[in-house]
Amino acid sequence: MTPFQPLLVPGTEFLRDGGYMARRLVEHDWTGHPLGPPERWPTELKTSLSMMLGSRFAMCLGWGPDLLLFYNDAYIPVLGAKEPTALGRPIREVWHELWDAVRELAETAMSGTATWVEDMHLRMERSGVPEDTWWTFTYSPVRQADGNVVAMHCITHETTRRVLTERRLADERARLARMFDQAPAFMAMLRGPEHRFEFANSAYLRLVGRGDIIGKRVAEALPEVAQQGWIPVLDQVYASGRPHVEQNARFVVEPVGGTPQTHYLDFVFQPFIDQDGRIGGLFVVGMDNTERTRTERALRQREAELEQLNRDLERRVAEQAQERSLNWQVTPDMLGVMNHEGMLERSNPAWERVLGWTSEELMRQPLRTLLHPDDREAASAARARLHAGEPLLGFEARFRARDGSYRTLSWVATPQGGKFYCSARDVTAHRSAVAALAEPQAQLRNLFETSFQLQGMCALDGTLLDANQTSLAMIEARREDVVGRPFWDTPWFTDTPGMPERVRDAVLRAAAGELVHDEFELDLPVGRRVLELSLRPFRGADGNITGVVQEAIDITQRRTAEEALRQSQKLEAMGQLTGGVAHDFNNLLAPIMAALDLAADPAADPGRRARTIAVAQQSAERAALLVQRLLAFARKQPLQTVDVDVRALLEGIGGLMRSSFDPRIRVVVDAAADTPAACGDRNQLEMALLNLGVNARDAMPEGGTLTLASRGAEVAGGLASSPLRPGRYAVITVSDTGTGMDAATCARAIEPFFSTKGIGKGTGLGLSMAHGLALQLGGCLHIDSAPGAGTIIELWLPVAGKP
Repeated sequence: MTPFQPLLVPGTEFLRDGGYMARRLVEHDWTGHPLGPPERWPTELKTSLSMMLGSRFAMCLGWGPDLLLFYNDAYIPVLGAKEPTALGRPIREVWHELWDAVRELAETAMSGTATWVEDMHLRMERSGVPEDTWWTFTYSPVRQADGNVVAMHCITHETTRRVLTERRLADERARLARMFDQAPAFMAMLRGPEHRFEFANSAYLRLVGRGDIIGKRVAEALPEVAQQGWIPVLDQVYASGRPHVEQNARFVVEPVGGTPQTHYLDFVFQPFIDQDGRIGGLFVVGMDNTERTRTERALRQREAELEQLNRDLERRVAEQAQERSLNWQVTPDMLGVMNHEGMLERSNPAWERVLGWTSEELMRQPLRTLLHPDDREAASAARARLHAGEPLLGFEARFRARDGSYRTLSWVATPQGGKFYCSARDVTAHRSAVAALAEPQAQLRNLFETSFQLQGMCALDGTLLDANQTSLAMIEARREDVVGRPFWDTPWFTDTPGMPERVRDAVLRAAAGELVHDEFELDLPVGRRVLELSLRPFRGADGNITGVVQEAIDITQRRTAEEALRQSQKLEAMGQLTGGVAHDFNNLLAPIMAALDLAADPAADPGRRARTIAVAQQSAERAALLVQRLLAFARKQPLQTVDVDVRALLEGIGGLMRSSFDPRIRVVVDAAADTPAACGDRNQLEMALLNLGVNARDAMPEGGTLTLASRGAEVAGGLASSPLRPGRYAVITVSDTGTGMDAATCARAIEPFFSTKGIGKGTGLGLSMAHGLALQLGGCLHIDSAPGAGTIIELWLPVAGKP
């Protein structure tokens, strides 16, 4: 009997010979545990524990729905630090860090299906810290007599060491494979007497120009090897077991679909021995020396060429010496050799051709005696630099010729061997030409600086390169304050909201080849100014655009005068309306006076008095509306572009015309529902439309129909008479059924002061001002008329929101 057996009580005999864990089961306090003391445990549990406790293989048992944990002695190391508190607790609590990983497996076993996994990775905390482990285990269902599953039996084995060992071996094999693959030498392994490729590194595959050779015989994968006689060599090495070495062997590679390539190789066929002691195959390793061989051959060829060159050189030296002698004689440059005293020991004929002095005369006097008096000091400093060992480059001085004139010579000289080797060139004509050009350039610069126009130039990217004084004075800045900055980011535009973006767009359009002409109202340090700005591309001699030229005129005074002229035209239009307005007011005052007379009569009928007063009130309201329109029209305001509701504008002008024109003139307003809002000055548009209406009225002395219409239009190109930029426009049409105009009158209709009404009946500015307003807003005015067919005038305005 073992020492443990006295501890057994009836009903716990299943624990006999159960090892350490049997003792733990007996000594464990099962008070309050769902299973109670061991003697009352179910037979299936006792049987499973008896089988498990006697095994030396690590096992555990999960009993019941909660999978209460029981385990044998071999399982204790698996639990590690968890073991003292693990007995009888649910597995999900003991192995809480693993439960998500094994839960599905456990549920499968409890449903009646055994599971098995191999080398499963589990991150455990059996030593108090997480560690990576690998396990091979099985979960098997434990059934009671009726077949129901009451427990899960686990047999487990830790494979961590084996897995890590296999991984290290795999990494080592991969590292060796990478080393072979990355080796500069080409390598291949041939297996068996058929020389079948078992391995080939990248260098080998690049050499043979194929990638699908593994598993194939050499003769099959590389037919050129057999054709060039290498198969018998491989057979001999395999049969004898002796390596074969080649140096600088010629091998022609014939890639599939490619051009044959010749290589020169150093390599060895090395047999290797298998574990059974027999030759298993051949190891091929070598280096591609093609470049080295070609270089060596090229060097040998080059040496032969150099030898031939040396033989030719002596002949050419003699020829060149003769050529240099000829060059000395015929070159226009003045060549010479000067000693330390400044005397020309040798000089070529060019000296006599330029200065008239012979070589003998130049050898008898120092050159400094021929210097112009004003150049002697600079020449003395240049001579000192030469004596100090410095070369002389581009030094110019004037020398006296035999005829007494002076020639300007440009010198290049270098000291060598105690002498000075020099070359001089006559630049007298060149200097005269430069001086001749300097004056016109100065004149052009003076014209640029004193021009009344604001002028400048910028690069293709908009960087300002230059600006004249007129433009700088307008911003009270210096040239260095603005040159080098983007043109649109200068004080001419930065103080005016939205102007830098508008100018930037204009500059880029001009840089692309477009001629840009626009009008800008700017806030400048000298005050608010209106400038008419032109931007045009500047082209070089080759015709390519190299910059953008900007020119501007200050038209502030002209715009002020035009505004005054427009105001006077309003007054003229008001005068032409006076007759109609006076007639209309007489008609409006008649019911009002009748109502006043009736109100003064106490005997008047109350009903009649009420009706008369109502009519008088309506007349008063119509008179007030007429006065309001006349005041709005006569109000003086500067040009201010806003979004204008064209339909509402036509309704208002139409009402004013009905009230003031001859009743025989029928005024019709036909504004299309899709007419877009226009970008314009409402007051100026009202004046322009009223002028056009007055012209239409005057063209119908016997009465007729005047139509105010509007619509939206899309322009892809431009109108023949006034080109428009592509985009959407609001078109206002003023048409009449009057006398019309012939072609000659139409051609002159928009000229200022041109009129067909006769002296004293109009200024001739109505159509001209309307045309100018349309152009100023970015639109145009179009006239269509014929004698006896009436006149149609279209006012094209850009839609609101259009930049």
